[in-house]
Amino acid sequence: MEKYLEKLNIPYGHKFLRGRYFRCETPKRTILVMHGAGKSSCQGFANLQEFLGRHSIETITFDFLGHGETGGDISTSSLDNRTEQALRVIDHLGIAKNLNVMGFSMGAHNAVKIAAHVPPDRLGLAIPAVYTKKASSINFGPSFSSCIRRTKSWEDSECFSHIANFKGKLLVISAENDAVIPSEIPCLLIEKAKSCISAEHHRIKKAGHNLAEHFTQSPHSRQLTLNSILRWLA
Repeated sequence: MEKYLEKLNIPYGHKFLRGRYFRCETPKRTILVMHGAGKSSCQGFANLQEFLGRHSIETITFDFLGHGETGGDISTSSLDNRTEQALRVIDHLGIAKNLNVMGFSMGAHNAVKIAAHVPPDRLGLAIPAVYTKKASSINFGPSFSSCIRRTKSWEDSECFSHIANFKGKLLVISAENDAVIPSEIPCLLIEKAKSCISAEHHRIKKAGHNLAEHFTQSPHSRQLTLNSILRWLA
C-alpha cells in the first residue's frame, strides 16, 4: 500500500497554517486531528499518523496560530479563532463530506464546535477540555486564563448542548489521573450524547494528562487506546 506525507501550507488571513497530510493510496477514512494548548503541535501526532496509515486511514494535522511551524503571536488568537482556523482547513481541503474529527485537550473543544457547523460522521474527544462560553472570544493570555480558572467555569459550556445534537459515532478518551481536566467532563459528554449512533468512553488507567509520557512507560496502554480509535473508525 502506497503512503506518503504531504506538507500543508493553507492561507489564513496574512498567515499560513502549516500541517501534515498523511495520504494513503486507497483510504478507508480521512480524519482531521487537532492538538491542544501550551507547547503542543501537530508534530506530536507523527506516531499516530504512521499507525493509522498502516490501517489505510488518512490523517490531517496542522499547527494552530501560535504553535509549531505555523508560529505567530498566540495572543492574537482565541477559542473561536481556533475553530475558524480548523474550518478553513476543512474548506481548503474539501473534506466536509464524510468528515471525521478528533481533538485532544483544547482541541476537543474545537472539535465539538466544528460538529455544530459541519456535522462529522465521527467525533473523537481525547483528554477533553471544554470551556465556558464567556471565554470563547477572549484572546489567549491573562484575561482568558482568569476567565477559565473560576471554579467549575466549564459547566455552562455550549459543548454540552452541541454534543446532545451529535448524531454520528462518538469516542471519548480520558485519563484516570488527569490533573488538568476535571473527571466530570468526559462523563458528562458521554451522558449528554443522547442522539449519537454509538458512544464509547475509553478510560486510560493510571494515565495523567500527558499521554505521550504515559504511553512511553506503558506500551500496552498505548495499544489499548489505539484499538479504541480503530473501533471508532471501523
